[in-house]
Amino acid sequence: MTSRSFTIRDLLLLGLGSSLATFLLGLSIPLLGGGHPSASSLLVPTLLASFGAGCLAILIAWLLLGRRFSDLGAAARRKTETLEKARALLQTIVDNTPASLLLVDEDHRVVEANRLAEQVHGTPPLGKSCHELLCQSPDPCPGCPAEVLENSKAHCQGREEYTDPITGEVLSSEVIPIVFKDGKRYTLIVERIVTEQRKIEARMVHQEKMAAFGLLAAGIAHDMGNPLSSVEMNVGLLELAELPEEERTTVREVKNEVGRLRRILRELVDFARRRRDESSEVSIQSVVEDALRLCRHDPRMKSVGVESRFDPDTPPVQMIEDHLVQVILNLLLNALDAMPEGGALEIELKQVEDRVELLIGDNGVGMDQEAHARCFEPLFTTKEPGKGTGLGLSICRDIVESVGGSIDVLSILGKGTRVHIWFPATRVLEKSQ
Repeated sequence: MTSRSFTIRDLLLLGLGSSLATFLLGLSIPLLGGGHPSASSLLVPTLLASFGAGCLAILIAWLLLGRRFSDLGAAARRKTETLEKARALLQTIVDNTPASLLLVDEDHRVVEANRLAEQVHGTPPLGKSCHELLCQSPDPCPGCPAEVLENSKAHCQGREEYTDPITGEVLSSEVIPIVFKDGKRYTLIVERIVTEQRKIEARMVHQEKMAAFGLLAAGIAHDMGNPLSSVEMNVGLLELAELPEEERTTVREVKNEVGRLRRILRELVDFARRRRDESSEVSIQSVVEDALRLCRHDPRMKSVGVESRFDPDTPPVQMIEDHLVQVILNLLLNALDAMPEGGALEIELKQVEDRVELLIGDNGVGMDQEAHARCFEPLFTTKEPGKGTGLGLSICRDIVESVGGSIDVLSILGKGTRVHIWFPATRVLEKSQ
């Protein structure tokens, strides 16, 4: 036979059996002894010993059972603490993930979200519908990624970019389907903030355009410089010749036009070469005039009148000149886009106490209240697809604010737009008498 140690169950059965046997023997004393004193005296010690053994077995079993319950309670507490630590660790990891995480159920309701999700969207997301949170729409979005994934059984949906309507952050999102063991289906929306990345990319594109423009201008100046010099030389010879007055007038016109071509080439080269990437004292008037000369070759400028007012006592500003060029060119091109049928362009530069104020206004189509409220929002544009990135005004605001300035846009639908920019002056100049 194989031996085994007594269990709590064995001790309880032994104790209960001993107690039951003692009880039965106690009942049988009168029958066994027939009332004889010697029989009773012999059975009493036996009964007491059996009863004591039973009680002892029950006591030991009770103590062991209590110990077992205590061990089970301690094990349960340790398990609970382990689970709580694991949950806290997982929550810490989720909250410190550099992406907004939204878990959406089949009813399009956000049931779980991390800490960054509330910062990204500017409101607690739990309980809200995803289309209400992301699109400000009471109804599910057409072509909802969650429904597309559910129908296609795909692993995830490609990245999409959109701008949060509250915080204005540009978000790149990825949608991932999740099925739990109980069969419930959820959708995990992973959003990454790419606002600064898109702005940096737009600035790099601008710098690449300026570099390409510089190379193009230098190439054009080189390729056209020699032919223009030859034309000028021959025109000079014609001026020395004896020609009728009518032909001399024609020669002078040709000379003037050749001179104009050479000035245009010089302006293009100077505009491309003079830009610097380090902060310095910059004359806003000089940059505005250069930008206007560049825009003058835009066909839309033919039907646009320009009214400029420059205060000669306006001090320079401290900033990167290329950044100022980017701001002014963007505002001028926006004004031209707003006046497809022509109009009036107003530019004013003046000193207001310790600040420099620049106004660029037009009498074009203007903006409605919704577009005006979102004009600085990254990726928001009212232009046709392919004609605007929606980053122009947002980048302008970032550039102006980076040097301690401010920008404000006033626009009325059908009447035009006026953009006011205030820069801190490098020094306050006294007004000339």
